[in-house]
Amino acid sequence: MLDHSQVRARLRQRPPMLLLDTVRTFSPPHSLVATKAITGGEDCYRDLAEGTGIDGFAYPPVLLLESFGQAVSLLWSLAGLGPPDEIPLMVGLRDLVYAAPAVPGDVLEHHVQLSHHSGAVGEFTGQTQAAGRTVLTVGSILVVARPSGGLLPTPPAPHPDLVKDGR
Repeated sequence: MLDHSQVRARLRQRPPMLLLDTVRTFSPPHSLVATKAITGGEDCYRDLAEGTGIDGFAYPPVLLLESFGQAVSLLWSLAGLGPPDEIPLMVGLRDLVYAAPAVPGDVLEHHVQLSHHSGAVGEFTGQTQAAGRTVLTVGSILVVARPSGGLLPTPPAPHPDLVKDGR
């Protein structure tokens, strides 16, 4: 349904932290399935010693959760759950289960469902599968949208000496 260029256009993350490739299905406004292909060339594997066995290539859980969170963000955006000038922020997690490792060659399928939405708050649940096995189960991710202007960094104030001297 969405190719990589379309996914990239909807997310603020950029490589190496852009951790989704496609959206396979979207059922407005309640669910989507997004994918991420794990490759051995990713930054998280850069410092592995030569001869490391496949167990050493388990995809880091924090990146697995970030990838799932990006799928949540895409569902928020595609379903129009908040104004386009607001950013959905993950503010709570509950009942995470990392069930099996994912390794290079696996294609993660994030199955995300909207459980509840009210105003600027949404609750999502779901699971991630790879090659027919469950890799991650998410009991609940709580998201709150905030105006992007209040979240973006403000430029530093000029140094007082530079202001006095007019430079």
